[in-house]
Amino acid sequence: MPAIIAEPGMPIWVDLATTDVARVKPFYQRVFGWDYRQEGPGYTVALRDGMPVAGIAEVPEGSSPIWGLSLYAPDVQQAHDAAVEHGANSVLAPENLGDRGSMALVVDPAGAAVGLKCPLDEHALVAAGEPGTPVWFELLVGSKWDETVEFYHLLTGWDMRVVSDDEGFRYVVGEIEGAGVAGLWDTKAQWDEHDPSTEGPAMWTVYLGVPDLQEALEAVRETGGSVVREAWEAEFGRLATVEDPSGALFNVCEVAEYDPSADEVHEPDLLAPED
Repeated sequence: MPAIIAEPGMPIWVDLATTDVARVKPFYQRVFGWDYRQEGPGYTVALRDGMPVAGIAEVPEGSSPIWGLSLYAPDVQQAHDAAVEHGANSVLAPENLGDRGSMALVVDPAGAAVGLKCPLDEHALVAAGEPGTPVWFELLVGSKWDETVEFYHLLTGWDMRVVSDDEGFRYVVGEIEGAGVAGLWDTKAQWDEHDPSTEGPAMWTVYLGVPDLQEALEAVRETGGSVVREAWEAEFGRLATVEDPSGALFNVCEVAEYDPSADEVHEPDLLAPED
């Protein structure tokens, strides 16, 4: 598996906050082939082919299991202060995490939590775009659409490409040098149909890659998860929405295994052993 060098503002890490680590570990191992490394009390790193791909943090009973996203910030303090200046609320001030680098956590104008992370290593490496790794990130925006789009543009430097601006479906893609890194979806219209008296929720969602979607959905059901939305066709592949055994929602996307001879987009594999 190649290691991609992240640019500032790119999604660099995903964490699962769960109330039942013991139950979800075999679930994700079966569905995505993950191995695990304990990094300290209450925190586990998931690996695919030896490459870190996600974190699993244990949270108290009564908490809502959820996947979360962190963006690459070479200077976490500067990014944290800029986020607050542009309308975010600080949840976790910049903190040194030892071998895991440093990070902060803010809540964007729509109400979604997003991390700001700088790894300890010299290079900001990320595994993405292949089976067993994150392949896409999407923010569901239930309110304050314009402010939220502007917030991420100012914070990350993303160019915001409008995919749809219809009243019933607004969607933009944040891009870095023409490459899409995340999507923002205005879900207010859908929420208004459910409960127009309140603001819709906001949350980052993660898409994880699988080589065969149908096999993955069978594995989800067999290991205690549930399929929330059955497979459908999208522009970039076949998708489905599922929940893990603790109730954390995420999406699975069918993607091809990495083929070095056919893919010129990947950076050189910096983790490959020297001859």
